[in-house]
Amino acid sequence: MAKDPLATLQKLRRLEAQTERRALAERLAAEEAARQAAAAADQTLRQERSEGWNPNLGAFIQKALDDRAAAREAEERARQATDRQRQILADARAAERVVEKLRENRAAEAAREEARREQNLMDEAARKQP
Repeated sequence: MAKDPLATLQKLRRLEAQTERRALAERLAAEEAARQAAAAADQTLRQERSEGWNPNLGAFIQKALDDRAAAREAEERARQATDRQRQILADARAAERVVEKLRENRAAEAAREEARREQNLMDEAARKQP
């Protein structure tokens, strides 16, 4: 019997969806890392401010502000990448469901066709009965 192309396509769609789930998990981890970096930069600023005057305070604060801005930009990029990955995953899952539905429809049609064949055989056998 020939291999069912829809079964192959379904397997490919399932693998694609799994790949996209892993990619989404990576994007979520990157987003969380960026969020933590921004929080750490904020904490550093608060800590230095509470420790009192430091002769290099101006340079330190400027660096901390730059670090915080960079961390927030990275966080936003990570959030956008996560959103894109969520959409890619949703598309992959939709494609997977389409193939599943096609296979279900095909199986149902095959079952109906088999039932029609059986009914035709029974009808023919009944006509041959004296």
